[in-house]
Amino acid sequence: MDADKLQQIQAHARAIAALLYDETAPEQLTTLEGIEAAIRGQILEHVSPEIGLFLSQQRAVLAPDEAGDSKASWEKSASLRTRRKSSKSKPGLN
Repeated sequence: MDADKLQQIQAHARAIAALLYDETAPEQLTTLEGIEAAIRGQILEHVSPEIGLFLSQQRAVLAPDEAGDSKASWEKSASLRTRRKSSKSKPGLN
């Protein structure tokens, strides 16, 4: 990831943290365990669904043939092919 994108992520993460902080009960912020539980709950409830929705919308924009040729699917397929070849070359692993 380039430095500019990393800075953007950090800035947005701080902004999200400030918003979540304002919505967190002060008694939840007295221990590390409380902070972790509060943040995990808020991220699962508010942040993760938004990221999932964004990614699913981006996926829907791709044409079906583009999705099959994506770098991620190609790397996974290549990885599986490599593992299959190596297991076939080892006796007794089929």
